[in-house]
Parts: sequence; structure tokens; C-alpha cells
Amino acid sequence: MSVSKTKFSSLDFPLLKREGVYLARDIITPEPVYYIRQSYRESTTDFSFYREILNIGKNPADYLICIGDRGYYISPVLEEAVEPFVEGDPAEILEDLFWPFVPREIRLNLEKFGKRGMNVKPSALTDREQAAIEQEIHIFDRRRLHYFCYGSIDQSRLFQMPLKLCRRLLGMSRDQKEQYFINQERILTYDEVKQYIYTVFNLQRYFSETVARVMPQGLDQEKMDDCFVKELCDLKIDDSFWRGIEKTENLSPYLVHYLIRFFDYDFGRSSALDDYIRQFINSHRQFYFPEKKTGMNMSEASDIFSESQEKIKELSKSELTRLFRRKAKKLHPDTGGKHEDFLKLVEAYEKILRTK
Repeated sequence: MSVSKTKFSSLDFPLLKREGVYLARDIITPEPVYYIRQSYRESTTDFSFYREILNIGKNPADYLICIGDRGYYISPVLEEAVEPFVEGDPAEILEDLFWPFVPREIRLNLEKFGKRGMNVKPSALTDREQAAIEQEIHIFDRRRLHYFCYGSIDQSRLFQMPLKLCRRLLGMSRDQKEQYFINQERILTYDEVKQYIYTVFNLQRYFSETVARVMPQGLDQEKMDDCFVKELCDLKIDDSFWRGIEKTENLSPYLVHYLIRFFDYDFGRSSALDDYIRQFINSHRQFYFPEKKTGMNMSEASDIFSESQEKIKELSKSELTRLFRRKAKKLHPDTGGKHEDFLKLVEAYEKILRTK
């Protein structure tokens, strides 16, 4: 691979660790393809671009040369490709990037002697870092950081989040930031994915119901779909978000990633009742827990939906959810219903859903 020798001073990357080199993964191809890329900043801009250094194929582990179960080193091919773009030791930089692909037994042995995984107390932000955060960190990035740090659907305290948490994104290109969040999203469970997207796109701002901050399952899902598409389109044309990355007429693969997941995943059902009760307690309403029951049977559940058991059994999961939404609109306390009836509806919905 032919590359040009390029050096950067510490002033070019004052806040960027490992000289902006990162491992990226193609998220659209059926099988993952990995690249070594670098965020860099030109002297005439106040934001970072990215460039591709090398396509390393489908399996980064192919570039690891293992020495028994005690150690490993990086293929010289990668060192030669990265060396012209960095001032530090390319082997040390690549070792950090490829660490997740090192065989488990080697990692366990090396962690006994290395510093990986040790907690280091972050230093106070400098004035320069604070100014950079205000300039570089988009509101969409802040919402994503907030969710991963606190796991909260309610974003009303977003700007109370310590700015130190934004430091990790400083100096990153838009491409590197998106790769960072893709890796973070891998920890989400199936039931958390849609809740996460609902939160980071701030869809709760379109709803006045009190449950919008804790239980999006109880909201008008068709309206939510429309609001999500609007927010997605607004982000697509937001020039401040896409600085340093080439814009096209087509939807960016990073937005396609959210579009597919939003419509392919459902909200989790297990915490709906608990979240609703917790919201009642926190909202200072007079509330009494209903008497504990031994459990709702299918006959009682179908009666609450005003449908026969045979009809309920024939419904698909999506058809049942639509029926629940229609009933929820009528029984929800914010639309004049009784909270006891709404709780019974949620319990019936979860009872039937477990049979699907």
C-alpha cells in the first residue's frame, strides 16, 4: 500500500488519544468488513475529517501472531501501513485497537501484568477542553452519552451531565464518533434497543402524557413512528452534525442503522407496569396499590380486551399490540380513564403476550 509520510504536532491533536487511529466496521454489508482509519484535523478547520488507512477484511484476528498462550504481536504489514500516519510507536497503537480480538487465554495472562482495566481518576477539564466540548459535541452525541452513562429515558437533566463525560469524543471525526457509539450499542439487550432510539432522538418531546418519560409503550405508536422519521430527516440535513464527512443524497449508513432497528425492534414488555407505578409515585398523585391478586387467567384477560379467547389466540403479536394501543387510548388516566382499569389492561396485555 502506498502512503504519504505525514506528521502532526501536539497542537494539531491536543485532545486526541492515539493520534486519531481507530478500527472501523462496515455496518451495511452482510458480513462485517473492518478498516483502519484516522481522524485528522486541517489547520483551517475547527473540526476533524477522517481518512482510510487500510482495509483489513473480515477478521482482524488474522493480523495477530500468537506466541503460545502467553503473548502475541501485530503483523508487520499493519505496522508499515500505519507508521507514516503517526508519531508514536505504531505497534503500541495497534495493540490497543486489536486487543478485543486477542484470544481470551492470552488476554487473561497479559492482564495480570498490564494496566488495562485499571480505573484512572479523570483530571479536571481545562478551559480549552470546555470550549472544544461546546463546539464539537452535538446534542445527539450528548443524548447518546447520557443514556449509556445513566440508562435514563428521561432526558430533562441532560445538561446537568458532567462535561467530563464528553471528553472521550473530543478530536474524533464524525465517522469515528459513529463507530464509537456502534460499539457501545452492542451492550444493549433486545428489549432496550427501541427504548434507546426513542430516547436519543428525543421523541418524548412530542408527547404531553406523563408516561412519555418512563413508559413509551403506552404512547400512540403511529404518531411515534412519524415523529421518528421527522427527527431522522432533520438529522440527515443537519450540516453541523455531518461536519468532516461527505454528505450524499442517500441516507447515511449510520442513519439507516437506526431506521432499521427502530422498525424491527419492539419495546420491552417486562417493566411496563413497574415503570407506570413508579411514575405515579414520583408525580405526587394520590395513589394506592391495587390489592394483590393470585394472577390473571386468560379468560379474565380476554374479557378486559372485550374479545373471545378464541379471537385472542388467533391474534399475532403485532395485532395484539395494535389492539392494546386502541384500548390504552380509552383507558389511560390522561384521557379520562381510571388508573385501576389501565393497570388491569397492562397486566392483561402482558399475560396474553407471554403466550405469543
